[in-house]
Amino acid sequence: MPVRLPSPRGSAVSERGDPATLGPVSIRTAESTASSLVQASPGRAFERFVSHAFRLRGRASRSEYWWWMLTNVAVLGVCQFVMPAVISGRTPNPTLHLGPFGSLFAADIRLFTVTATESPSSPLAAFFLICAGIWMVATLIPGVTVLVRRLHDSNMSGWWALLVALPIGSFLLLAFAMRGPRPEGARFDAE
Repeated sequence: MPVRLPSPRGSAVSERGDPATLGPVSIRTAESTASSLVQASPGRAFERFVSHAFRLRGRASRSEYWWWMLTNVAVLGVCQFVMPAVISGRTPNPTLHLGPFGSLFAADIRLFTVTATESPSSPLAAFFLICAGIWMVATLIPGVTVLVRRLHDSNMSGWWALLVALPIGSFLLLAFAMRGPRPEGARFDAE
């Protein structure tokens, strides 16, 4: 069995000088935990959202951030509007809010509003409303950290997230989250 030696160019080469089929050799794996995951699928983006829930270092790609936001809106839309309306015909929470961190903290943007009705009398409808509340609390910190990592990917400090204190801060942060990745953002990768 021939032994593979690293070549000066970084690709594996056998003892005879033939290029090996291993491909480029690098210190980091193809899917580093610190670098952003470009064009993440919804499942992979949510998996990284959960696994990096308390990690402020590193980067998050646009797809990671926006798949999380879409998942957040879908879960809350189903739990706050669709299920209570289907089960009891009532929608006690008339507005779905969105902010740069999710839907609980600094959620200044109204996505849509329905006519308010009284609280549902069905325990099942109330269960879905409780699930929506638990979801908002459970995703608060991960929502902040994914925004900070998204800012890192566009080479901005996570301290920019404090813009949320300004009246237009939520809009600015969502605009910053749309920025493309910058190679200089690698400085925020965890070591």
